[in-house]
Amino acid sequence: MEKNKDIGEKRTLRDFIPLVLGCYGCLALLGLYQHIRLFFAGVLDSFLNKSFLLLLMHHIGFTAVLGLIFAFIFNFLERKKPGLGYRTVQWVFSVILVLEGLLIEYYIQNYEILGFGIASALNSNNAHYSLIPVFLTLPILVLSYYYLSRKLVSIYRPISRMYPFTIILFSIFLATLNSDKKPINENKTQHLIVSTIEHTFEFNTYEGEAEYPLLTSYQAKDVLAPHLNLGTEKPNIVILIVEGLGSDFVGQDPRYPGFTPFLNTLRNDALTWDNFISNTGESTAALPSIIGSLPFGDTGFTNAEGFVNRHTLFAILKRNGYATSFNYGGNTALNHIDRFLDEERVDRVLDKNNFGESYVMQETDAAGISLGYPDKDLFEKGMSLTGFAQSPRLDVYQTLSSRSPYLIPNRKRYEHKLDRLLQETTIGKKEQKIVQNHKEIFASLMYTDEAIRKFLTDYRKRPDYNNTLFLLTGTHNLTDLPHNDELGRYKVPLIIFGPLVKKPKRIKSLASHADIVPSLVSLLDSAYDLKLPQQVAWLGTRLLDSEIFDPTKQISLFRGKNNIQDFIMGPYYLTDNSIYRMDENLQLMNLEDDVVEKQVKLGFSYFKSVNSYVTKANRIIPDGDIIYTPKKTNFSKQDMVWIHSVFNGKDFDQAYASARDLAHAQDWDRALLLCRYILKEIPRHADTEILMGRIYSWQKDYAKSITVLEEAIRKYPTYADGYAALLDTFFWSDQHNRAIDLSIRIKENGIDSDKVESKVLRARKKLGSLEKIERPKMDGPIAENSFVDS
Repeated sequence: MEKNKDIGEKRTLRDFIPLVLGCYGCLALLGLYQHIRLFFAGVLDSFLNKSFLLLLMHHIGFTAVLGLIFAFIFNFLERKKPGLGYRTVQWVFSVILVLEGLLIEYYIQNYEILGFGIASALNSNNAHYSLIPVFLTLPILVLSYYYLSRKLVSIYRPISRMYPFTIILFSIFLATLNSDKKPINENKTQHLIVSTIEHTFEFNTYEGEAEYPLLTSYQAKDVLAPHLNLGTEKPNIVILIVEGLGSDFVGQDPRYPGFTPFLNTLRNDALTWDNFISNTGESTAALPSIIGSLPFGDTGFTNAEGFVNRHTLFAILKRNGYATSFNYGGNTALNHIDRFLDEERVDRVLDKNNFGESYVMQETDAAGISLGYPDKDLFEKGMSLTGFAQSPRLDVYQTLSSRSPYLIPNRKRYEHKLDRLLQETTIGKKEQKIVQNHKEIFASLMYTDEAIRKFLTDYRKRPDYNNTLFLLTGTHNLTDLPHNDELGRYKVPLIIFGPLVKKPKRIKSLASHADIVPSLVSLLDSAYDLKLPQQVAWLGTRLLDSEIFDPTKQISLFRGKNNIQDFIMGPYYLTDNSIYRMDENLQLMNLEDDVVEKQVKLGFSYFKSVNSYVTKANRIIPDGDIIYTPKKTNFSKQDMVWIHSVFNGKDFDQAYASARDLAHAQDWDRALLLCRYILKEIPRHADTEILMGRIYSWQKDYAKSITVLEEAIRKYPTYADGYAALLDTFFWSDQHNRAIDLSIRIKENGIDSDKVESKVLRARKKLGSLEKIERPKMDGPIAENSFVDS
């Protein structure tokens, strides 16, 4: 029957499906071949592992797409000429398998995957590619394909009976194409095709002559000094970034007045901006704009691959004697905020890892996840931290309670206050209905308003309050509520206040988050002659202008990941390819001016090309101009292949569990390698840092262990596990007196742990049994019998 079909008989899906299944079977064999070769090269611990299973799944997704595409080609060609479709598909699939084999062989020999630019990669001096294994294996591969495609004809009947099930399978398989992939478990042909397509259709390609298009000579543009009373000593600066706080709630004629009463009273004695814009519609992208006046890349600056050179307020002020801190009740690992802060050498980072047992996180949502610690606890904890009295200081606080799902403490109490307020309010019926339908949002804003009031009340009691400058702004305007127009999501307040402000002033000029850094740096430089870089590359310019609109001013806007659709040039606002003119209150008016429209669109197109180029190519500022050289953690190609074989995805807790298992199996080198990789991606993964300290201790490298664990305790002063690990190291290295010294810090930081207590007691007993060691005298409130059972 099969031979007769070769002559003039039309082929059907009965003949097509075995070709697809045969292709998948050979891809699976290639995957096995890849893992066996890497295993015998000593790169992998085993060849049948999780990465191999993921590779099989990704091959399924790739084969499913091939089948979907070529089914139409097969039927079309078979109608033209019987057998043509069959032979064409058979030939194309053979070529694809040969290509996959070639790409896998390159990966095995060079430990890197080929994408767009394959020719230059192959011609590179670093590339090594022997064709001998190819000549030996590819003929076997092609013969295997022809054999499988004929043998698998018999399984067509059971597959045809599961037609609805195959539709489900195809949907699942197609979904695997969007799953997180690493080179070891990715279909290499798919990677090459996708990479080439993405490059081909990348229309926002930078084609300018300047290698660093944002780079300019630093020029002081001080516009704030006339409004402030600066003394001889550099002032402390406190920046409050309030989640979702838009001009709908705080500002001139807000849409929802009265729900943030304290923040509105701040305006009475402050510099306030009536026309102020956040550069982002996404909370996590606000910090780089506010603190660095930075571009966005495709998915937000902190998500950029690798280190991107820049100048931020953190680094500049730290270089000029400031102590720096970032305070947040949530998880700084999300969107790599922790990596950004670590790269900026921020002295103290307070996040959800550092609050201790005396604080309680917000309620969990339906998925069982809590955002972190509420705003009142954030401010209280930030104020209470000891050992941070150096002045001057830059302290940045970012709140989270006014964020979905709005699960504030004592929510019912604030909703009752909200009900009373609604009875007295004069807002319109439409707005009243919106408030009634979103009580949880407005209750959370009232809670945050109250938290900020208490924070500033407590701050006034500090001796350095009179030399502190405060800035308050919102991340963006809440997007869970309707806005009057497309620009609404970006409208936020900016309030500069405190005892250094001469007198209140309302400022009408249009400005954005990106203008904060240039203006603050110029202010401090004019008064204190800062040590500054000669060249800067900030998106912003200045906070004050003589007119509302500077016709040359451009404000770039980042709506969200892979979604840059908005742009401001002078008085013109471009959104989703529509252009408007803004009036003096930033209300939008239709515009029909082809010349202006062309100008704005050209400016927007240029910005998008520059934004992508400078972040991907690391071309914001040159290496020689950066303040802090990035910490480099180098991994060999072989190391990366092994890492991807044991860890694929973004669950770094799972990677930590793998490292811990390796350490317990005394495979310490592999465990340390995985730990270094985790900390490269998540610099503040506390458990990983502590595990590294323990591994060094198990290796009897006590000095290195103590260094790592002391740093962990500095970063996580309320985390008991760090103290427990360090106490063990002191015990094993016979440094029992240092364990007693550590007990003072344990007490000061409120560590209440039976495990830690027992280890301190162990050191005390050991000291008591060693006659030659005199127990150190402990002064102060810590009693001699601390941590000893009564």
